[in-house]
Amino acid sequence: MTDDYLAIILPLVCGFGSGVFVSLASGTAASVMIPCLTIFIGYSIHLAIGTSLVVDCIIGGIAGLIFLRSGNVDMRSGFLLAVTGVIGAIIGSRFTSGTSASGLGVFIGLILIFTGVNFIIKGVRKNIDYIETKINLKLFKNNKIPFLVIFGLIIGFISGFSGMGGSRMVALILIFILGYDIHTAIGTSLLMMFFIAGSGAISHGFNNEVIVSAALVAGCAAAVGAVSGSLVANQIDEDKLGRLVGSVLLGLGILILLKIFFNIL
Repeated sequence: MTDDYLAIILPLVCGFGSGVFVSLASGTAASVMIPCLTIFIGYSIHLAIGTSLVVDCIIGGIAGLIFLRSGNVDMRSGFLLAVTGVIGAIIGSRFTSGTSASGLGVFIGLILIFTGVNFIIKGVRKNIDYIETKINLKLFKNNKIPFLVIFGLIIGFISGFSGMGGSRMVALILIFILGYDIHTAIGTSLLMMFFIAGSGAISHGFNNEVIVSAALVAGCAAAVGAVSGSLVANQIDEDKLGRLVGSVLLGLGILILLKIFFNIL
């Protein structure tokens, strides 16, 4: 009986936490879902990836529709990015099954550590002026179509393969290449995440790499967490928020690596 309760409570907690993270940092549910599902619940990392993609799909669909109603979604210009993202996600998901659990774990753990350190140093939001001074954005803007195809395939592949491709990377491309304002970029990227994560989730589902019950429970909790996080975000200093989010991700990344290399957890 206790195990039955834990099977419900833990996905609820994981889902709520992932929803809060996505709303605070424009990230991906996988950053929280995959470590929690593997470390605290004991799912295989392959199942955790497929399940977290379902949660991302739910968050993207709900949040994207909210932005759509407010007029902050423009899928026409980003259509090519969305299409190639879906193709990349399907391709990436086909590689997951053939990759060892330890290999996936190391990859995801290192991404979490890198992201966590980045958040601690720079905060949740990227400094747009800093990026513009370091990268020749004219090259991307003058060659939109080929770069949208390339970036779409890369983001989709990472999402399908590891579950880690979130709306944050899509939003940055929409801002820098297509010239979207920040609100439209976030709204459009969330709706794109619905399609990209959804296609990856479906592909993983065909490989029996999705825990449907956990995904639905966590997805509902994630929707509540996303709304709650958006309310809290406006009341927290951005620097403190960045350090908090970064510290959590850094800790989760280290825990994954400890479990793989030393079987501590």
